[in-house]
Amino acid sequence: MKLSSLLVAVTLITGTFQSVHAQCTVTASATSTIIPCNGSATLSVTGSGTSQVAFGETFNSGQPVGWLFSQVVTIANNTCGVPSLDGTDFMWMGDQSVAPREMTTIPLDVSSGGQVCFDMRYAIQAQASPCEGPDLASEGVYVQYSTDAGLSWTTMNYWSPLGGYDPLMTSWQNYCLPIPAAAQTTATQFRWTQLAVSGAPYDHWGLDNIMITATAPNFNITWLHDNYSYGPGVYTGNDPTPVSPTGTTSYIVMMTDSINTCYDTITISVSYPQIDSVTTINPTCGSINGSLTATSSGGAGGYTYSIGAAFQPNGNFTNLDTASYTVIMVDQNNCSDTMIAILDGVDSLQITNLTSVTTTCGLDNGTINFDIAGGTPIFQYSIDNGVTFSAAVNFIDLAPGVYPIYVEDQNGCFDTESVEIFPSTNPNIDNVSSTLEFCSLSDGGVTSSTSLGITPYSFVLYQGPTLVSFNATGTFTGLQSGDYSLLVVDQIGCVDSVIVTVDSIPAPIAPLQDTVLCNLTLQINGVLSYTGTNWTSNSPMINFSNAAGQNPTIVADTAGIYSITLTDSVCNFTETFQLTFVADPYTKVLDTTLCIGETQILAAILQPQNTGYVWSTGASTSSISVTESGNYIVTASNMCGVSIDTASIEFYFCDLELPNVFTPNNDGKNDFFQLLFFGGLKTFNCTILNRWGQVVREYDNPAFMWDGKDEAGDDVLQGVYFYIVKAVSNGGNEILKHGNVTLVRP
Repeated sequence: MKLSSLLVAVTLITGTFQSVHAQCTVTASATSTIIPCNGSATLSVTGSGTSQVAFGETFNSGQPVGWLFSQVVTIANNTCGVPSLDGTDFMWMGDQSVAPREMTTIPLDVSSGGQVCFDMRYAIQAQASPCEGPDLASEGVYVQYSTDAGLSWTTMNYWSPLGGYDPLMTSWQNYCLPIPAAAQTTATQFRWTQLAVSGAPYDHWGLDNIMITATAPNFNITWLHDNYSYGPGVYTGNDPTPVSPTGTTSYIVMMTDSINTCYDTITISVSYPQIDSVTTINPTCGSINGSLTATSSGGAGGYTYSIGAAFQPNGNFTNLDTASYTVIMVDQNNCSDTMIAILDGVDSLQITNLTSVTTTCGLDNGTINFDIAGGTPIFQYSIDNGVTFSAAVNFIDLAPGVYPIYVEDQNGCFDTESVEIFPSTNPNIDNVSSTLEFCSLSDGGVTSSTSLGITPYSFVLYQGPTLVSFNATGTFTGLQSGDYSLLVVDQIGCVDSVIVTVDSIPAPIAPLQDTVLCNLTLQINGVLSYTGTNWTSNSPMINFSNAAGQNPTIVADTAGIYSITLTDSVCNFTETFQLTFVADPYTKVLDTTLCIGETQILAAILQPQNTGYVWSTGASTSSISVTESGNYIVTASNMCGVSIDTASIEFYFCDLELPNVFTPNNDGKNDFFQLLFFGGLKTFNCTILNRWGQVVREYDNPAFMWDGKDEAGDDVLQGVYFYIVKAVSNGGNEILKHGNVTLVRP
């Protein structure tokens, strides 16, 4: 195993880069390989031609070759017990490499495009250094490019560690990335970088077999059917002239540099519209009620149809007579198809000379007679709408009523009529109803209606043998509850009668009592009122699902004690009860991270409805003191249940970490010298000195951000500065850090 320490430099080793013979691939495509009749398609092409390796590194020489970077890396063939894909040496970012870890190439000519290929593997999380792998989402490796000598970098791809145990990321894999158009310059740098690590002993990874190939610029692509060429070095684009074949046609594209030639072919087929089917329904029984439906496929869609008149946007034609129809279909590209459809008809059938004789003297002696015109014998006759049939056309001894006449011939053609046989002269009470007497107020009533007989009618109401009232309308009011006899007498003395009962409605029943509940909802049950109810409360916080209903749901906006009143104004009834809603218990306790040596007071959130607290430590107070890491559970309770919450308390050794370089150029990247992380500090002081020991800036806030200016606000010179950090953690531990930081200005 070798450790190679490389400073910022450019090294080019003969043999690292090599030329290869030019090769090409070309792929033809089209906006669609199936076009409708009279349609067109645009042909496109994508080609590639490679002729040289712009950069290659296998690390088999025992050290990195051809890089511009500042790192200490390990070159070996079996680091962490995992050999490379080819069994040779590879580069490993181990515990000798500090963040940010990166490998940066010298400027390369990739102005014609190409691709970046390499092998990469992450170490497995939690293994011993230098084999400890990244696990956080920010600890993965980026592949980036720069076209301004490293002043700014653009990401081509990023590989997240996926938790640190993913079998794909922790084994050697080969990756290839196309060089973006923005990166295709004559001096493009590429780098592999890990911007965030937990420290030198953590988050290790390796690279091998890096190959950056450049695309050759001297191929030309030509479509052979129209000789359209894209020009040297143009490897993608559309043929500006669309193709419009009338049948299946193949188009060939050629890519060549006069030495190497490759071809591809794309075939365009034409879809013609066609009428797939025409379904018909024949006219029936002499009517113009036939129909046909045409369905189509192929072509450009947007079909319109005609059977000899104007075109319509669908193939459904109704109200058709017996005839032969030519169905014409035209698609949106004006391509067409036709099909013949024939509709056959059937003769009509008609009921004529319909007569009826009504009943007399209240007897069922009505008659119906009629004749038939048209149709096809043999006929069937019915006067109950086809339930039963007769072979005769005269019907006798019929009761009063409406008779639906139905006649059908042997072809299924039919006709219908309706005739009414009127009743004899006896009146008939058709409807009688009563209204209730409420709370013994003599406000009941009887309503009736009568038909038949000879008007005008006279209505008479008795209760037992006692005459109550009579009138000509059949409506009676102001009645007590009880049974009544209602008679109707027509003009010639014919009579009909019925018994009608006026029921009474008692006072409301409301079994209400004071109630205590653990939620904000009460469903009322058992209230019975026939005369209407009205629910009210002494508080706007109470809502009723139906304030006029017998048994509404009562919902409170918040816990409390409320007065609920039920009123029945008709019966002068009022009932009031007290409703108490108790809130559910609630508490919460916060997670905390502290320095070792501190004491934390865990206080549960207090609520007035809580009646007790119990901690997982056995304490029964609302707060406890803790000095050890762990999960602490508090349970608040009352009659309605419990509320449980857990606080995660973590005590850790408080330490500080600072970067060794920053670039205050306001590009949003590494603009400040500041603590990389901190927490749990009681006191803090940071002093920044120049190389002559003079104080440049001093801070007493751990959240400081030095922007490269002195106390007067002036920019200091680029160079190396020294810092001394003194701090005391909340746990009483003293922390002393000192070192140097390099200020780099563009």
